[in-house]
Amino acid sequence: MTLVLIPPGSAADGGSVLLDDDEQHHLKVRRVPAGSDVVFTDGAGVRGTGHVVARGRAYALTIDSFEEVSAPVPIVLGVAAGDRDRFGWLVEKATELGVTEIVPLETERTRGVATGLRPEQLDKLRRRAREVLKQCGGAWVPLLCDPQPLEPFLQRRDPGARWMLDATGGAAPALEAASPATALVGPEGGLTDAERRSALALGFTPVLAGPLTLRFETAAIAAAVLIQASRYR
Repeated sequence: MTLVLIPPGSAADGGSVLLDDDEQHHLKVRRVPAGSDVVFTDGAGVRGTGHVVARGRAYALTIDSFEEVSAPVPIVLGVAAGDRDRFGWLVEKATELGVTEIVPLETERTRGVATGLRPEQLDKLRRRAREVLKQCGGAWVPLLCDPQPLEPFLQRRDPGARWMLDATGGAAPALEAASPATALVGPEGGLTDAERRSALALGFTPVLAGPLTLRFETAAIAAAVLIQASRYR
């Protein structure tokens, strides 16, 4: 059955929801006629069923039923924002893996990168994450934050485990199933010695993701997988 996206919170009152241009196009490309049953999510924890109705040349969704899906246990990825295209791939895969927050970080070795992520590109990546929900069946889209310097991220007081992917680290420790977790992933070339010392001083545990040197986007996805796997040992 076709899955469509609706604006966050718009299912609360029931009735009909006018679909945005992207969803209109999605239904037309798939040749979904008026009256068809569909499933929907708002990307903020609401999932349900409805049917398509025509409003002139536009489509709306009439909501038949919906449920609120509990928020996933937090997984926060703080990732040194390297090449923007590879960062986009990271956002897609992190969405599929149930990551709840992605924080692009400005580090010593990412400043001035010509192909680096820019704030004006974030809206496109947020739409990309919502589109991924159509394929993976999730109900929650990750929060994609604006780029920020490393130090404020390190000083956050998020609950749960705090990991730093690092070549000197050990095996990922076991986590409780309901344990929140934050993972710090440096850029290609790694964090500088000063950045590593700051992370260690602020409670980040070095964790090894494997024997080889990983690109930043691969390391970030490895971190998300390690967190999920460590919860279900």
